[in-house]
Amino acid sequence: MRGWVWAAGLLLAPLAWADQVPPRYAEHDRVLTEPQAVIQQVRQQLDRDEALDPARERDALWWMGTAGINIGDDAALAEATLRLDSLSHAHHDAAAAAAAGFLRARHLLESGGQGGLAEALRAAAQVQDTHDDALAAWATFQLCDAYTMDENAEGAVPVCLRAEAAYRRLADSWGMAETENNLGINYASQQRIDDAVAMYQRSRQHFSALGADAWAASVGDNLARVELQRGRPAAALALSQESLAQEEASGRVTDALLSRANIARTYAALGQPEEALRRISGTVEDARRAGKDGLLPDLLQTRSEMAEQAKHYRQALADAREVIGLISARRTPASRTAEATLEARYAERERELRIRELERENRLKDLALKAAQAEAARRDEAQRRQELSGRMSWLVAAAMLVVALLLYLLLSNQRRHAAALREQALRDPLTGVDNRRAFLEQASALVAHRPPAGVPAHVLMLIDFDHFKRINDGAGHPQGDRVLVEVSAFLRETVGPQGLVSRIGGEEFAVLCPTLGADAGMRLAESLRAGVAALPLPAEAGAGHITVSIGVALFDAARHRDLDGWMRAADAALYSAKSFGRDRVVASTLVG
Repeated sequence: MRGWVWAAGLLLAPLAWADQVPPRYAEHDRVLTEPQAVIQQVRQQLDRDEALDPARERDALWWMGTAGINIGDDAALAEATLRLDSLSHAHHDAAAAAAAGFLRARHLLESGGQGGLAEALRAAAQVQDTHDDALAAWATFQLCDAYTMDENAEGAVPVCLRAEAAYRRLADSWGMAETENNLGINYASQQRIDDAVAMYQRSRQHFSALGADAWAASVGDNLARVELQRGRPAAALALSQESLAQEEASGRVTDALLSRANIARTYAALGQPEEALRRISGTVEDARRAGKDGLLPDLLQTRSEMAEQAKHYRQALADAREVIGLISARRTPASRTAEATLEARYAERERELRIRELERENRLKDLALKAAQAEAARRDEAQRRQELSGRMSWLVAAAMLVVALLLYLLLSNQRRHAAALREQALRDPLTGVDNRRAFLEQASALVAHRPPAGVPAHVLMLIDFDHFKRINDGAGHPQGDRVLVEVSAFLRETVGPQGLVSRIGGEEFAVLCPTLGADAGMRLAESLRAGVAALPLPAEAGAGHITVSIGVALFDAARHRDLDGWMRAADAALYSAKSFGRDRVVASTLVG
């Protein structure tokens, strides 16, 4: 189930107070309970006050866009994002640019368009260097919410945990409640039912303590789906009906559709398949009319299961085929590559910021060491001048030397820690092969130092697993990780000293072979393909073997010019290998 909130702790001065909810969180509550009133009030405020402070204008536009998304008011959303973009350019306001990006990402994810997660990653990068703790916590939560809406629990959980920790440091109960709800959604999708229930209950307790009953009810709708899995349909039905009543009253289209789907699932669990099918069919058609295409894969999958239960097999088959088509259209190789690139950049930047912080701490400790040494020398000199306090001089000097030694040992430890972080930044933690950052450094170096005439060309291979999702979905992510480890070990052993093996995405690898040449490169690629297909998989993985598709591109300075062109050529070859049936090697003929 998708994330249903898009509120933040960014607003410094609320537009109005909501009943019972503390003033600090008034607008968080009103975008859910009175979204139309929020839009109208912001428009009046912006029309009335032409000299509105940029920070307050940014916050007001954020609430306007959030309310517009909640009730499907595309005009309000468009107005908010356009004015945020204008504010960003006029005042060089990175927070305004990030807010516009997060609003666009949410809209794309709800409408089923491509690029929603990529848009959220770009928005988060806008404020990644901020020293404002509240702004950093807000941006981290928005990225957590985007991963949640994209149904990417593996990516969402670590980001959501960082957001929760940031809000806890800020004593922001509302932010903690929102993040706990998203963690519940992701734990539920990972079948961590007890963890999901605990998170939902904590979120509801936080919202109830703040007087935000509508929010607590919405979390209850998410809890309802877990209650179904626990065999408690009556409890689930009560939770979803309570949430639906509030959502319909406030005009929240997406949330109401999700509650209606949960109610249909409850009827199926109660042994009423025809009633369940009737209700989910109405929900699917209303989602189409509302343009909420991002909800369709989940809703259609649910209807397919209910149609099969009611023995309407033709409907079940048609819905299953449509789900496959929607997912394939949304998750193309190009979109996966773009998202993987942005994720890698974001993660690398996080590590670089951590390393920079450690280096700053090292410099401070270095200065403290020098100050301690200087103080020891000064005291030693002063004590030498005082013949009557000679023994004290030695004791003080010894103490200062001990302090200096401790500071030196601490500084050495920090330097070793920073060096270890740099090493980790170039290694994939799961497989032990090089990561995307190491690959880009090596590939950029090869492009910069092109082989002379007569020397074989550099070879780049992009390798992608075929139907890897079946293992993750069927046997679970731990078994999928085990397959990745075994295959990467085979790739590294087979490539040997001829080249560099890197993991550049979830199940995508790259092999970089300097001056290997076309013939040897194709032979090696075919050996890798055939070897992977012959690898015996663990019985727990639920599949006898797995295959890969490989795109091969030679570096040609006249055609490719730079690393980007070279990678595009290899990616196009990989796409051809996929299109021609998978489990094959295709060489590129593209001009970069």
